[in-house]
Order: sequence, then C-alpha cells, then structure tokens
Amino acid sequence: MSDTAAAPPLSAAHIPALDGIRGLAILLVVPHNTNLLLETAFHGPAYLVKEFLLFGWAGVQLFFVLSGFLISGALLDTQDSPSYYRSFYARRVLRILPLYYGVLVVTFLVLTPLQLAPPETLHTQQHQIWLWTFLSNWTDPQGRVVAGFAHFWSLAVEEQFYLLWPLVLHRMRPQRVLRLCGGICVAALASRTAMRVAGYPPEYVYEFTICRMDALALGAAAAALVRLPSWKARLQRGSRYLPWAALVVWAGGALVTHDYQRSGWQTQTFGMSALAVAFTLLLLAAVCAYGARPTWLSRALCMAPLRSAGKYSYAMYVFHFPISKLLGTRLLGPAASAHSATIAVLYAAAVTVVTYLCAALSYHLYEQRFLRLKRYFVPTSARLAEAI
Repeated sequence: MSDTAAAPPLSAAHIPALDGIRGLAILLVVPHNTNLLLETAFHGPAYLVKEFLLFGWAGVQLFFVLSGFLISGALLDTQDSPSYYRSFYARRVLRILPLYYGVLVVTFLVLTPLQLAPPETLHTQQHQIWLWTFLSNWTDPQGRVVAGFAHFWSLAVEEQFYLLWPLVLHRMRPQRVLRLCGGICVAALASRTAMRVAGYPPEYVYEFTICRMDALALGAAAAALVRLPSWKARLQRGSRYLPWAALVVWAGGALVTHDYQRSGWQTQTFGMSALAVAFTLLLLAAVCAYGARPTWLSRALCMAPLRSAGKYSYAMYVFHFPISKLLGTRLLGPAASAHSATIAVLYAAAVTVVTYLCAALSYHLYEQRFLRLKRYFVPTSARLAEAI
C-alpha cells in the first residue's frame, strides 16, 4: 500500500488508553509539585519515595508528547476542511480558555480587590499580565511570577504551540511533517545545550518554548507516522516490542542523567530528549494496540482510576498548586514542612484526592457547558478528534 493512500481516520476514534496516558501524566505531576522532601536526605524505602516524587516533573514532558500527537493528528485529518482554522481554534478556545480565564478572573478581579487572595499572591499580582497573555513561561524564570501560578508556564507553552502549529501544518503531508519534526528536535536539543553552555539558569532552559518543542514535535511525528499506511503496518507488527524499547531508552537516560535530576545539565540536554523519545514509543504502543487484542500495556492504561484522572487532568493541573498551598499553609501547618516520608506521602495523596474532586466538580458543573458547544465547530470532513 502506498504511503500516499488515504489515511485512516484515527482522530475520529476515542482511544481509551490515551486517557490512561493523561492520567499517568497528571499523577506524576501533582505529587511532584506537592513534594515536601526536596531538601531532605533519606535512605532505604524513603529514598525511593523521594526519587519518585522528584521524577514527577517528567509528567509535563508526557503531556507535551500527547498534545503534539493529538493536535497534529486532528490537523492532518482535517486539512481538506474549509473550516480548518475556524474549527480548530474554536474548539481549543472552548476547551482551554473558560477554566483558565475563569480562575484568573476569580483570583484577580474578585478575590484580590477584596483582599481575600493569599498574601503571597497579593504581593506579586503586578506580574499577572504574563498570565493573561500566555507568556508566563518567558517571564517566570526571571522572577516575574505570581505566587500560586508558577505551574501555568506549561499551559503557556502549549497555547503558543496551538496558536502557531495549525499555520505550519496546513496542507503539509505526513512525510514532510516527519522531516520538519526531525529538524525541530535537533533545534530544541541544540538550544538547550547552547543555553547551558552559555550559563543560563536551569529554569530558563526548563520553561522556554523552543527548549520544550522536541517533545511536542515527537508527538507530532508519531501522528504523522500512523497516518502513513506502510509505517503504521510496521509499527503494528512490532507493537509488542515498543514498550520495552521505551523502557530501554528511559533506563539509558536515567543512567546518563543520574535519575533525571530536573536541573542537571545532563537532564536538560540529553535527558529531556531521551524522555520524549521514551514517551513517544509508549504512546505509539498504546495507539497501535487500539482495535487489536489487548496487551498488558493497554489493559494497564485502560484501568478506570487512570482514565478517570485523565478525564479531569486539565482541571487537576490548573487547581493542584493552589490547593497544595492551601492545604500546606492553612490546614497542615507545621506538619507540612516536617521531614518525614510518611507525612510527605500522606500530604501528596491528600492534595491529589482533593484536587481530583475539585476537578470533577469543575468539569461537570462548569467546563461541560462550554464543551457542548464544540459540536458547532466540527470540521466538514467530520474527522476531528474527540480527544481534543
């Protein structure tokens, strides 16, 4: 079969395992950002707990790979639609902006004038313009960050990607997408390396858009690959080996980077690329198993708790940091800073559960009102992913 044959409408399908990947990503991120043990030395089981919590930053890398895959797949599948731009941007607006701007409105236009926002937020509110404009990933590393909203940097990266990527991909065939993504991966790695050599602080490298584009590009490359029939057939034949290939790449990266220490130069150069490749292989394994006999990986990713966390992952990400601050400083008091692995685990679990419940309420009582409007913006080719 030719690589130019009609691509299967993958984006018209809802692949349950991808919800599980979302769930895995958010369950890495939330405990990481609520980690109480950053400066504490442990041995034995407590050391493993700390290392797991420290690795949670990689959940953002997994989110980037997944976003690149879903967004690029939807764009590739709707290139023939007269409403290509209108449909894409409208659906992204309905998914992202109501909750994002809703939180900003409540914080800065309601709570702040009433002096009800946390003191640290009140004292840093002069930097809020970067949140409203989705540019906080460029300003946070310079100290221009609103307390309680430091995690919004990754939403800024994704929004910049959503804004520009449809313009880049329009009318571009999958083969060209692969070449483009390869170039982006090289540019991202080169940018991170050059910035570290030049002495830029780790947070600049961690948050600047170009430095994180390889994960988004690898997700996009995966979307292009599975839309080339010959490549998709090869991937499906070798799908049982893909999880093990992902594990090998991940383990190799862990050895080189000393367990993916977030600010280490090895992690911020080779390590981020290794993680992006490993997560892309994991995603391809999940996608290639769709519609076939279930594998151990697809069964694991389709577990109800993971899929449920994935369903509410966006609101969980938005809410988890403020909730962590509230629980840590208002409710737990001195216990929140105790150097105890047990307290750290209980605290992370409590924040995760409370965040999940708040996100579920937000989804059903608020977000769904906007999501229902997406049906008015389905491309005329009717192949846009429900996943986005």
